[in-house]
Amino acid sequence: MNDLRSRIAQIVERDRALHVKPSDERGSDVGTDRNPLYAAVDPPASGRFPTARGPSVRADDSGARFEVRERRIAIDDLGLEIVARGACDPLLIAHLGLKGASPDRWQDVLFLDTETTGLSGGTGTYIFLIGVAYFTDRELVLRQHMLLDLGAEREFIEGLKTEIEPFRACASYNGKAFDLPIIRTRFVMAIRSELTVDDSHLDLLHPARRLWRDRFGSTTLKQLEESVLDDAACRTGDIPGWLIPDAYFHYLRKRDPAIIAPVLAHNAQDVISLVRITDRVARAVMAARTGRAPDHAPAAFALARVFERTSETDAAFACYESAYYDGDNALRAKLALAYARHLERRGDLERALRMMETLVELGLGTERWREQAESRIRRLSKKRWRQLATAS
Repeated sequence: MNDLRSRIAQIVERDRALHVKPSDERGSDVGTDRNPLYAAVDPPASGRFPTARGPSVRADDSGARFEVRERRIAIDDLGLEIVARGACDPLLIAHLGLKGASPDRWQDVLFLDTETTGLSGGTGTYIFLIGVAYFTDRELVLRQHMLLDLGAEREFIEGLKTEIEPFRACASYNGKAFDLPIIRTRFVMAIRSELTVDDSHLDLLHPARRLWRDRFGSTTLKQLEESVLDDAACRTGDIPGWLIPDAYFHYLRKRDPAIIAPVLAHNAQDVISLVRITDRVARAVMAARTGRAPDHAPAAFALARVFERTSETDAAFACYESAYYDGDNALRAKLALAYARHLERRGDLERALRMMETLVELGLGTERWREQAESRIRRLSKKRWRQLATAS
């Protein structure tokens, strides 16, 4: 615990040095953009995103028990190519971890991320900060709801309900396992209400894993910011997630905005990165549809399987073919039966037969797989013989 407090103290001192005037006259800055509570969600060092605007207050000065803070970011500044550009394609949305019906417009999707008083969930864990974002015609609107007094949870959750009630679709990063269950629990515990924003849910963790886990090992947002978005600078001075609950309780005791500033910045960056990662997954899907499968074989194989589920056979074939030629023998054995089926449908029996015979001769796969492969070889051989007999 002493180590935790020491780490938080270091973060606080660093943030205070960045955001507080040398005279430490914070009181004169309350309610202005120089307030450290505002600075918490200022853009990273790159300066690409605009600063927040709106009322910002210190609980010990105003008696406020919760607050909502807003930022607006131009869509063009986010570098989006597919997300927020036109209507939602239901088949594309299926690649984004969709559970439920596809939304009609990107403006119908609420992107969200929570910060809580504990990392294990359960009825004793409170949400003290939730960042939500949605698209207007030309902007991404990011709003952060922050609970300044645990005793005001009912009012806090009622305000949150009003915010999210118009939406019937949400996007998250591992929200299926963490964010949505805890939001649902707090809605029931605090205001005896059901959650409706998860009628359709896009959990981007799963498509991110399909595309990038085998390449980068980790698929945390921080890792993807560095490896996919090429934006490692956005996390400069970031507070580790496991320190966030202790930082919040420390803030409740001290009421120093510099303590909570890194948490607010962390949450804002999580939501912005979620939006940008959604667009990168969508780009990969659209590229594969035009025959440009991922150059990383496991990613191409993972996309092929999803294309199979959405009945996009041409895209599935292109991804299977790319994965087969770029992958190692273990991956080739894993995808061979599905790839052979596509070759057979296209009438390329000789190629399918030669591939299956080669893999069996190499002794690849499990015993069960070899039994299936040998059965497929016999069937393909008979079909190929009949094809030759008909041609002659």
